[in-house]
Amino acid sequence: MDAHAAVAAGSALGRRARVAWLLRVNRLLAGESSLRSLPAFAAAFHGGAYDREVSVSTVSRWETGRTPVPWRAVRRYEELLALPRNTLTATARTVWRYWAPGPVPDVDPAGPAVRPPEDLLEQAVSCDVMTGDDWDQLVDGLCARPDVVLMPSGIWSALAERLVEEMVIADDLPWMLRFESLNRLLNHRRGGRTVIAVCGAMAAGRARLTATEIVCALDNCGHPDAADLVLSELARPSGPLAHRGAVMACFRKVRYRHFDDGQLRTLVRAVRDSSGGGPTGDQVEPLRGYLSALHPEYAQAVRGRRASTRPDEHHRNGSMDRGGSDPDARALVAAAVGRVTARLGTVEPDRVCDPAVPAALVAETLASPLFDVRLYAAFLLAATPYRPVLADALAAELVRPSAVRHERLAVVLLDALRVLGDHRHRGLLQRLAVLPSVPRPTAYAAVRGLGHVAADRAGGDFLRTAVAHHHAVWLSDRDPVTAATLESLVYALGMASRDDLLTAILARADFLPVARTAAARWLDIPGHRRASALR
Repeated sequence: MDAHAAVAAGSALGRRARVAWLLRVNRLLAGESSLRSLPAFAAAFHGGAYDREVSVSTVSRWETGRTPVPWRAVRRYEELLALPRNTLTATARTVWRYWAPGPVPDVDPAGPAVRPPEDLLEQAVSCDVMTGDDWDQLVDGLCARPDVVLMPSGIWSALAERLVEEMVIADDLPWMLRFESLNRLLNHRRGGRTVIAVCGAMAAGRARLTATEIVCALDNCGHPDAADLVLSELARPSGPLAHRGAVMACFRKVRYRHFDDGQLRTLVRAVRDSSGGGPTGDQVEPLRGYLSALHPEYAQAVRGRRASTRPDEHHRNGSMDRGGSDPDARALVAAAVGRVTARLGTVEPDRVCDPAVPAALVAETLASPLFDVRLYAAFLLAATPYRPVLADALAAELVRPSAVRHERLAVVLLDALRVLGDHRHRGLLQRLAVLPSVPRPTAYAAVRGLGHVAADRAGGDFLRTAVAHHHAVWLSDRDPVTAATLESLVYALGMASRDDLLTAILARADFLPVARTAAARWLDIPGHRRASALR
């Protein structure tokens, strides 16, 4: 499946169908058996976040995607099904934004405000803790007032700077709430331009080691400043992670026609001249294919001057064939998709209709060459009762020696487990992170998971051992994959609140300089922001 086919296949399963399935599967697999009945669910719906009566036919149309569901109704699903607040709402809003046919700003609140936005604004510019839900409500309030004036003028910058800093050290639902809040602020009529500037400054400055998601967030912003910033990071990147974020942003910016003719030509030249190598270059080749498909007039130009890379060079520069050109890799991925999908049938199949939707999402999670497509499919699956079963299925695949040997398969499995896994799978990640026989790109993907899967349970000496292991490997040949692995280990240390190990790295003059910089950055983050990012 090439990049264009992956996007086309995903578009066939549109955003309305995805949100409808999310609601339907959570109701049908609900712990409260009485709510599995559509008439009983409709009868209980009035109340809480939704102050109107609904009919059985209304709920049926929501759950089959025939009509869009209001955000307040999604919130009511959470209330009735006793799900943690924002589990469905944040996921649905994320999916709705990503698969939108155009960059339509999401300004409808997800429910009645619990606190006035003025109080939340005062909290955000103080040293008090801010939860993801606080950010969600604050940004809803600001977006409801597109011409709001914040005084003094520096408040927009202060808000954006804190939001971005918390976002890049948050995970799971706290991350999703902040990422969606940032997306809405980027499109705010009065504050958006300032937020764009803050994103650019942080991606090129003190947050450059987490720049991918900051720059990538600009994909939904139609302001010319956002297009200029993305092109700047493509042509003259402030770092490899910012470049990767710019590449990822271009898929949707090209689709949404955010670039004028001159900018499009600049994009073609920048993508043509990008090497696509190294541990962060995996999205360059898919973007070349996507550009060629949407703009065939540039198909030759976008590939014109690329130097050929011999197969044996891929391992030296850390790049992998993630575009699916290797028939053996495609066959392995297809077989894994089939086995993981088969495990869905163990979750009370008689109560869930339309198994084609979760099967398509599993295929996207493991087979799409586009990282964002894989990520958002995994997010959707993670917000359903399928999550633990799928996580166990992914772990079972990673126990297979063939999966570990084939980097393309191992990396997509580990990327998915990073979203779907829990404390039961941390031991597997730890083994793959340091086992000498594991290929370096696979170990790198496992280390990336350590900062996300049960990071708060990272006790003992494992992280110290992992740092020593990869530091020794880096000293031996200083290859880019091991360097990226050490950077990711620093992130895992920060997420585990291992300030002792961060301090030790900072004190070592022989350590990878960029990792020492990352350790210093973690230690400099104010305590109230680190505490906020966990909530």
